[in-house]
Amino acid sequence: MPSNFMKIFFKYSFIFIWVFVAAEIFMRVFEPQPILPRYVEAGDFGIRVNMPNQVYKHQSPDFKVMMRTNSKGIRSDVEYPYAKPVGTKRIVVLGDSFGMGYEVELEDTFTQVMRQNLINDMGQNIEVINLSVSGYGTAEQLLMLQNEGIKYQPDLVLVTWHDTDPDDNIRSNLFKVENNQLVRNSETYLPGIEIREFLYQFSFYRWLAGESHFYNWFRGWAANTIKALLVKRNDAPEKPKALNKVDEEKTVSKQPSRKEVLSLLLLQEVKKVAENNQANLLILEIPTRKTRTDFRASLNELLRDKFNVISPLVDLQNSAEQGHLIYHEKSHGHFTPLGCRLVGEVLATYILKNELL
Repeated sequence: MPSNFMKIFFKYSFIFIWVFVAAEIFMRVFEPQPILPRYVEAGDFGIRVNMPNQVYKHQSPDFKVMMRTNSKGIRSDVEYPYAKPVGTKRIVVLGDSFGMGYEVELEDTFTQVMRQNLINDMGQNIEVINLSVSGYGTAEQLLMLQNEGIKYQPDLVLVTWHDTDPDDNIRSNLFKVENNQLVRNSETYLPGIEIREFLYQFSFYRWLAGESHFYNWFRGWAANTIKALLVKRNDAPEKPKALNKVDEEKTVSKQPSRKEVLSLLLLQEVKKVAENNQANLLILEIPTRKTRTDFRASLNELLRDKFNVISPLVDLQNSAEQGHLIYHEKSHGHFTPLGCRLVGEVLATYILKNELL
């Protein structure tokens, strides 16, 4: 006779399985979820990097695309040696999922559109080394540039800026500000990497990550909850000095936030690393989507005034007002192929006009 423990175990296992199956069926039929698995692992310098030599699918009600990485984890169908070929210009891209080109095929990404436009106009070989990793903030981009990007001898470093970056920089806790100086605060930021690397050894988990609507909904909910908690913990304000009411109002109105100061110092360090390696720096602002036809700037004036910034906001807004879809709406809100094409064209025009290559 089975023990009471075994009876209870099988009873609740049966309930769990049927709840999962019912939720999966419901979501597949009535609430299809975007399924965008991230194949990342621990890098040699303490942060996440893309797994090398991967081929996997991203899908939602809006699209189905294939993601492929080369032997260095770059989203590319070709390999790039560190040594730059003679007569070649190189652009190193640092970004998050927007920079990596989520939700579009490789040839439709704005980095590839930019590259092809530059080749057509310059008549010269251009290589784009896309070191973007989904979820990156500026802190991780800086470490990627220092440890990998400069090895490729870039002529131009292109950094994408998204309105989530200030929170990402706080969340990672990799750097902090002391006496208006940027200071390394933690050697690693590898959220969930150990368990992810373990689970990806199993075919069933890879199926869940790549096919299950309920699992991807749950993973997204859990990830967003944890991210919010990390930001809240790491952005706890320092105890202020005693101020009278007038001085306090002046301070609040004039002083940038901790997120802004940290982001500013991180971008300044990115610029310093690029210039020390004879490369120009260009920041691409990813506009924030409010509605289908209403986009807003994501980069505040404190940062915009201090760097070489290009924004496709006007071009995207004009196209959206003509009835074109710029951001996917049934997934994670990245650019459509049209959105990518417009961004790539704006980038190429700006780079040529300002002779950044």
